[in-house]
Amino acid sequence: MARIAGVNLPVQKHVWVGLQSIYGIGRSRAKKVCADEGVVPTTQIKSLGEGEGEIKKLRHEIGKYVV
Repeated sequence: MARIAGVNLPVQKHVWVGLQSIYGIGRSRAKKVCADEGVVPTTQIKSLGEGEGEIKKLRHEIGKYVV
């Protein structure tokens, strides 16, 4: 389970859709976060690797914004 900014992301959704469940992250910002960190936006959240650091990268990038 991925938890970013105090929100549990829905594991069955794509990354760019799941990031929108965080208050302050919309469609364009979710796609921008994915592009900036090199995460494929159509990857499902359950497929992201905690060990590979993909979730850690997303947390770091979202930490730059006020959410």
